[in-house]
Amino acid sequence: MTLLGFGEDSLIFFDYQFTFFEIIASFISIFLGIVMTQSGFDKILNWEGELNFITEKFAKTPLASTSTFGLIQVTIFEVLSGLLSFFGAFMVLFYDEVSYGIIGLILAGISLCILMLGQRLSKDYEGAAVLVSYFLLNMFGLFIYAQI
Repeated sequence: MTLLGFGEDSLIFFDYQFTFFEIIASFISIFLGIVMTQSGFDKILNWEGELNFITEKFAKTPLASTSTFGLIQVTIFEVLSGLLSFFGAFMVLFYDEVSYGIIGLILAGISLCILMLGQRLSKDYEGAAVLVSYFLLNMFGLFIYAQI
């Protein structure tokens, strides 16, 4: 049994062989899974506070009348993308199955675009700038999954 070994394009750990692309894809999925799941569950656990915040933030925008619907929508996308990203990280490493990770990242990308739209419409440019790094990581993750 090989405890730890390195190949030209892979790592062997307890006789499991992982390509470096699989490892990178898994870490990106885990990272975005943490971000999205925490954000989604935070919205669920603090629903009234989040709804009040969103309603106030979008009061003077075209989204003023859709605050509840928007919060429901982004919460669903965040939770689904987070959970699928976690599951995708496991599946790519142990079953060479990339579809769950890809779907998780696509849903995370949709979530981030929805959040970006909200930040820009509410003129929260600093909040929008923070989303850029997550979005770039997400796109890089999709690129890595495409290489597997």
